[in-house]
Amino acid sequence: MRVRYFSYFYPPCIGGGEVILQHQAEELARRGHEVHVHTTPYTNLDGSSETTPGSTVEGGVHVHRRPSRWLPGRNPMEKNAVTPAFAQDAALSAHLLVCVGYPSFHLDALVARKRVLGTPLVVQNYITADFLREILAGEGGLGKRVRARYWRTWVRPALAAADVVLADSPAAAAALRDTLGLSNVATHIGMAVDPAEFDAVGPEAVVALRRELGLGDARIVLAPSRLSHQKGADLLVRACRPLLEARPGTWKLVIAGPVNEPAFADEVRRLAAGSADIVFTQRPRPEQVALFRSADVVVLPSRGETVGGVVFEGMYAGAVCIVSDGVEAARDDYLRDGVNGLLVPRENVEALRAALGRAMTEPLTAVRAAGRRTVQERFTWRASVDRLLELYPRA
Repeated sequence: MRVRYFSYFYPPCIGGGEVILQHQAEELARRGHEVHVHTTPYTNLDGSSETTPGSTVEGGVHVHRRPSRWLPGRNPMEKNAVTPAFAQDAALSAHLLVCVGYPSFHLDALVARKRVLGTPLVVQNYITADFLREILAGEGGLGKRVRARYWRTWVRPALAAADVVLADSPAAAAALRDTLGLSNVATHIGMAVDPAEFDAVGPEAVVALRRELGLGDARIVLAPSRLSHQKGADLLVRACRPLLEARPGTWKLVIAGPVNEPAFADEVRRLAAGSADIVFTQRPRPEQVALFRSADVVVLPSRGETVGGVVFEGMYAGAVCIVSDGVEAARDDYLRDGVNGLLVPRENVEALRAALGRAMTEPLTAVRAAGRRTVQERFTWRASVDRLLELYPRA
């Protein structure tokens, strides 16, 4: 099967959707499918850096990075990158077209191809239920009203024209059905873990990274997410700092991820200023895995997202995972509070501090073991793509 994915971003640009896309594409390629990814050259989600446009083969996947232009600022229709080449790429030979994210110029081109040539089309969505409702409410000024009208009059028909719209959480799927009246929605939690990648990182790599970061023998609370307001690192620093100060040197908070919002990153660093037990870093993937292997606690205090894939990585590594209920799939599907992780109300610093205090003082051995079993049974990349291939034939 020849599959063409269309996405604004692809690694080395790092975000949840980009990680999912890369692993899906490479797993399909390993299974003998011809997989193409059409994308931009941007290497950061804010468009601040880019690589050379062109076509390469990466992990068995044909990656086509087309010259692109970034629209300055935010605009009512939530379109970030202008990529005219996508319209031409949408006409290339394919058995299946997959649009990653929306609204987008490439969704428009792919819908046009489906209507003319009948090529099957899948849309993989990463929007949260809360954000979708916020968009459609149209409250907050002219720009928000324009955006709401655009979604109802332009985006909705495009989504309805697809064969399948895949939502990343049960809540997001319900919102697409209820607010947009779509009947072609299915749920697929796309994020997963590669056990071989984690198992290949031995104790010596963990020791070397701890030495390089100056972590000593301290136990680790890891926040393995990009520095953006959505991910809530400010909430974590406010919750965790008093606990660190109560036991200096015995625990360290490691915030490990790329900076997507420089002003927000500066705010978080100000909150952490003066603490020797709060470490900021950004590591290449093998070292990021070593951080997971070193972590006793993994925290995702997100203000809102669909899955929170770093939670699966923390679970597989054997950490206690603390997650906000703003992470829809955790709240509604995979995380059972006190059983395989700890769930806290979003933006509640006191509740987050209480959960951290528990994870830092109690062994929670059964919770750690249950979290690892959750990933082994449901959230490996092989299992994820197996489920995906049950949904693609609907198209």
